[in-house]
Amino acid sequence: MVVCLLAVAPGRAGADDLADFQRARNAYDAGDYGLAVERFRELLGRDPPPGRAVREECLQFLGASLLFQGNEDQASAVFDQLLVLEPDWELDPAIFPTPILDVFARVKNQMRERLAALQAAEQQLAELERQRRIEEDRRRREALRDALEPRYLARVSDERHLVLAFMPFGVGQFQNGQEAKGWTFLGIEAGLAAANLWTFLSWDWYRREANEWHGTARGDQAAAFADGYKYASWAVLGSLAAVIVAGVIDALVFYEDPGTQWRRLSVEEVPEDLRLPVRDPAEFLPPPPSGPDEALPAAVGLGWTFTLDL
Repeated sequence: MVVCLLAVAPGRAGADDLADFQRARNAYDAGDYGLAVERFRELLGRDPPPGRAVREECLQFLGASLLFQGNEDQASAVFDQLLVLEPDWELDPAIFPTPILDVFARVKNQMRERLAALQAAEQQLAELERQRRIEEDRRRREALRDALEPRYLARVSDERHLVLAFMPFGVGQFQNGQEAKGWTFLGIEAGLAAANLWTFLSWDWYRREANEWHGTARGDQAAAFADGYKYASWAVLGSLAAVIVAGVIDALVFYEDPGTQWRRLSVEEVPEDLRLPVRDPAEFLPPPPSGPDEALPAAVGLGWTFTLDL
């Protein structure tokens, strides 16, 4: 056995490990399974551990020793460790009795089932990864297709002029988009203009009435009314002027230069001779991934914008 270990693993199993293994094997051959278990475990627990060939031999004899002691669960765990090291390991029927061979065969069969389940789980994970990569590739292609789609813009001229801010009756407010304020100024100024016209006409009428009946009681009364309407007309006119000035100032304060405005056009709004060709994402990307290990293409950022002055 020592010669075989040296031939299988030269340079890895030290002389001490081989000597200690032989001592543990001697205890096993002598039927002292408790001492054999102790020595095999001490050898396997060394730091650094013995070479692989020595560990494999130790594990098979340690499992057999535990079975001879009636510790089948511990023996099965040891055989598990042995099969992890070497899945194709077989016990020699010339060395181990049939009950030990049966336990080892059962453990090996259970490990095959676990390995098959693990392989199935790995295949399922691989399929999920493949589906994820395909979905990610699909999203990238959609994003690239959107980036490659031509966009058409038309310059929009906003008819907004500073001179309109000096206009009365809420014109500046309507131009600034403040409709409620515009209607307010329009109503107040229109009402004051109407009141001014009415007081002016009344003043003029009573003034002519006073001139016609000058020196009489009727003429004096008409002159008094004329003075009242004159002052009222001037007061209303002053109020109208103040409101107009306030409206102009408000319109100037909220006036904004429209600048350059753009509107996106649909493809149908663009003449056919001005339309750009639509590029296919397949021109820039490799074929979609077919397997879990196939790398996804790098993202490509391409696109253009075509402007029109309409």
